[in-house]
Amino acid sequence: SELKIKNNLMIFSKQDVLNNKVPNHKLGIYYFIDSDDKILYIGKSKNIKIRLQQHLKNGRKRLIQKFSKVKLKVMNTELEALLLESQKIKQHLPVFNRRLRKTKSLVGIYQESNNSGYKHYSIKNKTKGSILEFKSKTQALNFLEKITEKFNLCPKLNGLDNSSSFCFQFHLKACNGACNQMEESSTYNLRFKKSISSITKIPRNCRLIFNESDFSTFVNIKNKTVKSFGVTNQSFFEVNYPSNDDIRIVSMYHKITRPKMILT
Repeated sequence: SELKIKNNLMIFSKQDVLNNKVPNHKLGIYYFIDSDDKILYIGKSKNIKIRLQQHLKNGRKRLIQKFSKVKLKVMNTELEALLLESQKIKQHLPVFNRRLRKTKSLVGIYQESNNSGYKHYSIKNKTKGSILEFKSKTQALNFLEKITEKFNLCPKLNGLDNSSSFCFQFHLKACNGACNQMEESSTYNLRFKKSISSITKIPRNCRLIFNESDFSTFVNIKNKTVKSFGVTNQSFFEVNYPSNDDIRIVSMYHKITRPKMILT
């Protein structure tokens, strides 16, 4: 049966999980734990009840066989949960998280220049040195299409249009002809630079405040590294296992939601 303990933690037996007795609409992180109290897997979900059922139905059979209980930490915002999940995985190094990480293939968006000096974006199946990372090529393409339209960039230069001469947007008068050097590279590259700034606008030292529903998630950044985070009047977490994952998570949120920014 369910056991409530401090700090918004709940523990459920394997039987409770199998019988779908976990409460609905709980946002936070969850731990699969074996009979020796060893953490097997850590995950995050906006609705843990549904996510656990997905694990039971489609998850790794060995994980389902080995776990004896599930611990839930209910949280206030998705960003808070994502950052804490990242920290807890690095702290505990669960065996099933490590196995999943090996098969996980992220896609990166890169900045490049062609032989004529026009800057453009490209998508590659690696992430070292990338501007942004995505879980799939579809997500990367969707983002690239939006930023191309927003800053009046050339779809052909950005690899979104395979036309042999001018891109389709040029015929619609939505592209100035950079695909055939009709627009000066210096003029075009100014707009490209603005598009880059819109993605990587997080200052080196700052406090970001993201408003999500009834809560404000804060992230303290020093030297481009996340140092601490939490929810105003609710929680505070130090980052004891820093990595690029943390700033990547914040950057993903930053491009979707414009936070309040306080320089420090």
